[in-house]
Amino acid sequence: MNRIPSVSLRRDGAAGEEAAAPDPAALARWARAFCVIRFDLERGQLVEACYPPGALASATGLDRLVAFSSFPDSMSHHLPRHRSSVHDSLFSFRVPDPSPSASVPGSRRGFLYGFVFNRQRQDERLPRGGEQKSVVILSHAPYSSLFRLLLQILGPLCFDVGPSALSMVASHVAAWPAPVPGRPMELPIGSAALRVHLPPAADDPGPSPALLPANPSVPYGLFHDADLFAAFRGLLLHLWTLWELMVVGEPVLVVAPSPPQCSEAVAGLVSLVAPLLYSVDFRPYFTIHDPDFARLNALAEGEVFPPMVLGVTNLFFLKSLKSIPNVVSVGSPNPNSTRVLPVGGQSPGSGNGINGTPGKLKLDKLAINKFSPTGLLNSIKLRREGPLCLMTEHKEALWSTYVSTTKPDTSVLNRLIDAGVSPRIEESMSVVNNEILRRHFLELTTNFLAPFGPYLRTTTPSEGSSPFVDPPLLPPFHADEFVNGLAARGAGKFLSKRMKSNWLDLYRRFLEGPNFMPWFRQRRAAAEQEQQRLWRQARMNVDIEKLMSKLSELERIDSFNAIERYLLREMENSRTGATESVTVCEKLKGDLRAAFSVLPKDMQQLLLSNPKRALLLQGSNEKVPGLDGIVSQTSL
Repeated sequence: MNRIPSVSLRRDGAAGEEAAAPDPAALARWARAFCVIRFDLERGQLVEACYPPGALASATGLDRLVAFSSFPDSMSHHLPRHRSSVHDSLFSFRVPDPSPSASVPGSRRGFLYGFVFNRQRQDERLPRGGEQKSVVILSHAPYSSLFRLLLQILGPLCFDVGPSALSMVASHVAAWPAPVPGRPMELPIGSAALRVHLPPAADDPGPSPALLPANPSVPYGLFHDADLFAAFRGLLLHLWTLWELMVVGEPVLVVAPSPPQCSEAVAGLVSLVAPLLYSVDFRPYFTIHDPDFARLNALAEGEVFPPMVLGVTNLFFLKSLKSIPNVVSVGSPNPNSTRVLPVGGQSPGSGNGINGTPGKLKLDKLAINKFSPTGLLNSIKLRREGPLCLMTEHKEALWSTYVSTTKPDTSVLNRLIDAGVSPRIEESMSVVNNEILRRHFLELTTNFLAPFGPYLRTTTPSEGSSPFVDPPLLPPFHADEFVNGLAARGAGKFLSKRMKSNWLDLYRRFLEGPNFMPWFRQRRAAAEQEQQRLWRQARMNVDIEKLMSKLSELERIDSFNAIERYLLREMENSRTGATESVTVCEKLKGDLRAAFSVLPKDMQQLLLSNPKRALLLQGSNEKVPGLDGIVSQTSL
């Protein structure tokens, strides 16, 4: 990445200098800390400045963990020689949250996301000819689309005006409204505004698996802004295998020459399975200083590697984590160049139009379904050497023991556009290619999840029936019955064209993997909540007098008891301040009195023998014939 232009923030005179400190609670809604970290030649990585002060000291070892994760690994290979004196880069990391509040027994493990603006400056007058500093935003939220934009302001600003920029930007962030996950927001920063679409919350089940989202630009999962095409341009044919690995929760080691490339690739993999909830631990940039490294390095021979996706640049991991069954190598040794020569030895311009104008990617030489002696020999050599061949030469490849079910979709690949030699055109074409790929994998995942739709389908009261009975339970789920039913029905038209004969194995692996149960439970809870909402709405819309006229005497009594039960529940909700419950209560009070009015007199007297029920009926301004006298005899 070339140097990112600085964006200055204006202040209004001296009053801005003495502005009140940002509200800590308001700031914590978005970010935990803003830091400047310096690489000291004698002492290593040091936290030079932090806002709020002491934010990293509240948890044991968090300052060192963040500091070590904020610089390119010392053993990263192919470190480029830059012509310019300044090189800026953006990357991200994810580390366990060591704070006490994140380690409550029985709760899910907490993580922190770090978004880094790293600057390497070459200057012969400095010791060893240069220096390194990083500006870091630390947050509990994976809002990469927002924090990448904010870093392009905060990073250069810190180098222009110093650490005071941290508190300056923090004051703007604290003034933002609370995050609204899954919705677009416009967040003011100085004289500008950041327009972002936040990803859905972790407990948001996303769209129904039976429905394909209409707009692929809307984020239905994490890291929707990741540049999928640029990250895997040299491995486009392997995207379907990588999709499977992510769906079933297989461990994957992502190796890249630089932190920006490996963190972007990991983010792209996580986003590949949207809208599926990805429940596997992932680390966009993993270093030997991570507290989990010792545990992973100590795995015994033959011990199963835990489900994780690790992005690394240190080639030491190829030996220390050799039991990981899937290794993917991505990126170009020169981070300033995202162009990758297509397989088959084509020249960069051979797939383009005249004078480097955009053209279709030439995928005919990828030999998807035809034999190539050269390709076969290269494949055998690559497999024989294994990932350790990266120790001598970086190349883009996938090594895996996994037998894939999904076939590459050539119709999708043939729609991709080659950008030519112009960086400006390449950037715009990458946007187009990302849209093509995301639309396809969003549709692929949605169709893959569609067979679970019947177990998540909500119901509404049929016309003429009472909405005051309990809603029916959702169908019970049994894995064996599901697979047997799926085998009888088939994979569906969309999937059958893209899967081999052993497609049922993919569903079995998914059911046994770490992603299925968290996703299914979340979708199930959302379906039950939606069903309750639909039946509640039906109770609000029902004409109680018309309904009662159709019921028998016994059904009227049951309906009265059901209305009373729902009314008491809504009254309890209204005490918590729920405005909607107040409206529902008024409707149900009227329904309760209407239901009471059509009951036999002896039943009315029996019901009103309960003083609380009598007060409940009396609480309405409506008059029911014969009620006033009965209530006056029994009221407290």
